[in-house]
Amino acid sequence: MRRLGGSANLTGMLAFIALLGAAAPALAQDGGCLPANGEDQIAQGRLTVRDGAIILKLPKAVCLAGADEEDNVDATDEIHVAPIDEDMQQALTGLVGRDVQVRGTMIPAHTQHHKAPIVLMLEEVDPL
Repeated sequence: MRRLGGSANLTGMLAFIALLGAAAPALAQDGGCLPANGEDQIAQGRLTVRDGAIILKLPKAVCLAGADEEDNVDATDEIHVAPIDEDMQQALTGLVGRDVQVRGTMIPAHTQHHKAPIVLMLEEVDPL
C-alpha cells in the first residue's frame, strides 16, 4: 500500500468505515449528500485522464450539500482529483487506469480548470 501525506490512523479508518456504511444507503434511500468542504472524505473508483486532468470514475454517483447554494452539487459519478504537490501528482499519474481509494476534501468545481462537478483536494491515495 502506498501512503501519501501521512500514515493512516484509527480516526481515519473509523471515518472510512462510517462513510462506507452510511453514505451509500443515505444516497440511495434518502437522497442524502456528502458535506461540501468536508475533510477526510474517502472515495473509491478508477482513475482516468480527461483534458489533462485526473478524474476518479465512481461506481455510484455522489452529491455534495453545503451551507451556501453554490456549494451544492447534483449527483455525479466523476470527481476531479487535485494533488496538493508534485510528488502526489507523480503518484497519481502512475495509478491512472487502476482502481484506487482517495482521501481528501471535496469541494464544488468553481473554475474552467475543474473538469468534473466535484473536486477532491487529494491528501492520500492507495491502489486497490
